[in-house]
Amino acid sequence: MTARRWTAVAAAVTAAVAPLLVAVPASAGDTTVVTTREVLGTSVDGRPIVAVHRVRAATAALDPADPAAAGIRKVLVIGSIHGDEQAGLRVFRRLLAREHLPAELDLWLIRTVNPDGTAADRRTNAHGVDLNRNFPYLWHSSPRGATWSGKAPLSEPESVVLHDLIRRLKPDLTVIFHQPLFGVGATDKGMPTVRALARGMRLPVDEFHCTGVCYGTFSGWVNHRTEGLAVTVEFGSRVPSWRIGRATSTVLEVGAALPLP
Repeated sequence: MTARRWTAVAAAVTAAVAPLLVAVPASAGDTTVVTTREVLGTSVDGRPIVAVHRVRAATAALDPADPAAAGIRKVLVIGSIHGDEQAGLRVFRRLLAREHLPAELDLWLIRTVNPDGTAADRRTNAHGVDLNRNFPYLWHSSPRGATWSGKAPLSEPESVVLHDLIRRLKPDLTVIFHQPLFGVGATDKGMPTVRALARGMRLPVDEFHCTGVCYGTFSGWVNHRTEGLAVTVEFGSRVPSWRIGRATSTVLEVGAALPLP
């Protein structure tokens, strides 16, 4: 058989087999992690706000009607909402690089919902709004300054992006990182999960009394207006590498063991 003939045969076999390879479902024991990215929207200055979805191939292949699918916990981790609080970005990077994930976990990551503030090392977005005061739970107007709540709830494109993502994903748990108050915020629900996160990260549980400035917060909105649980994690001003490692592993461990409805 000539070389040309062999080439034609090989091409025909490849064309015939390729669809079969694509159609083969992931096996139940497949621990390969599939990573995809989605641009959710843009900031005031046009920077993209990106969500990264990471899940085992076998988990992603589950039919929603499969009883095993009911055991999957959806967890969202947000590196920062205040641009000058950047330790959580290190947790994001470690979760993004993680080679293995628990089978029970459907993990979503956002590096920052405030890319303009992060680029400028500034708390607020480019309009000068504190995005963590711009959500529609106990919102009220406030003077311009570091905690300005904006002209109205969800007045900022970044807040709308995050609001809409929560409504679409309906995560069981959202963990959002801040600095520098050093603790894990107590909530009106899900305290066993809060305590588990605090133990794993070697942080105290704290009420974080804000002396009247905690209005329109993201976590408050999630916890009082959705079925999910949002937990605020406050690192200190300086965060050693070992604590970033503890935060990374704890998010995965606690997320995979969340109580089922």
